[in-house]
Amino acid sequence: MSLSRENQDRIQQAIEKMAAGFITSEETKVTDFHVHVNGENGELAIHDDDNNCLARVHIIEWENVQDEEIFEKELRGLLGRMQEAGKFDSLNIVKPYSFVLTDDDGQDIVDLLIMDDDTLILSEGLLEGFDEEMSEFLKHLLEE
Repeated sequence: MSLSRENQDRIQQAIEKMAAGFITSEETKVTDFHVHVNGENGELAIHDDDNNCLARVHIIEWENVQDEEIFEKELRGLLGRMQEAGKFDSLNIVKPYSFVLTDDDGQDIVDLLIMDDDTLILSEGLLEGFDEEMSEFLKHLLEE
């Protein structure tokens, strides 16, 4: 299930509005932006570490959706595109900070995007089959 372009734009606008509050002369310390999607009513909300609501948007396509993997895929892709476009470059926030998908209880599920000059997140596809390749390599190495 892929979001319509209109709803992708609505989410991006909410994130940009939230981010505008962090374009300041003073450096701000934020550890995480907690992103929660209410699958019953389709509401996406972004909170700071102190549980202050920074942005809220209703996504009709996410009403009655309970699959967190759908939210993760869409949000990770959107945040990645925003990062590549430099949308977070002007924020005056101490690094590292991250966007984290949370569940209904406020517990972290998965990091959607980590903003840090020294951290690289590897996708699952990159490491797919690594165990088998490493086992085969070691087998050949020990035989010689």
